[in-house]
Amino acid sequence: MYCDLSLTILQPVIAFYLIQEGTQAVSDAYVKPFADLGPLLNIPTSGTYLDLAKWTGISLNDNPCRITGTANPRFPIYLKQYNPKAQAKVYELFKNATTAPGTPFNRALFMFEGYPMQGVKAVNSQDSAFAYRDDNLLVAPLLTYVPNSGSDVSKKAEALGNQMRQILYQASGQSTLHTYVNYAYGSEGKSSWYGDDAWRQIRLRLQKTLYDPWGKFNFYAPIA
Repeated sequence: MYCDLSLTILQPVIAFYLIQEGTQAVSDAYVKPFADLGPLLNIPTSGTYLDLAKWTGISLNDNPCRITGTANPRFPIYLKQYNPKAQAKVYELFKNATTAPGTPFNRALFMFEGYPMQGVKAVNSQDSAFAYRDDNLLVAPLLTYVPNSGSDVSKKAEALGNQMRQILYQASGQSTLHTYVNYAYGSEGKSSWYGDDAWRQIRLRLQKTLYDPWGKFNFYAPIA
């Protein structure tokens, strides 16, 4: 979800990527329900694993990955399923934040990621330190803006990102916030990044000591 002025100036567009391995065209069983909605664009293409970043807007030539002096904080949450009412609230909030005149967030994205989970769920959650095998979706706003482009813009970004995430969290029924550490804003804490089971964090700290005994990799969201 993002703003594309070439398509509409009134509201963000929802871009849906359907990617299927081992075929030249995605099966109609997956495509037809979305094609029946009458999308503004439908762009079929095929390629290899090397094309994935380009297709999904995260190649080195795309805004989230280019070095342009912008800040790109994310506010991720793992979910088991979508909540339509919460989705609608988040859409309106994102629309108002990204289309208002003079907004610093007109290049923001909102990512809703879903992947095949058979392999993840095939491993018993009690057999590894990864805490979120029962979750199915990864959702995160990415608020691109120019630092110091306005009064307290970073604080506004933090408040906006947390507000959108909180809407989804409250509707999820989860008792703790599950976050993807590679997207994490940084203030969530170890229980959200790595799970609130003490044994998981102990196991991760042991691995950290084994593979990084001198603590060289402690900059971002460190387990120890």
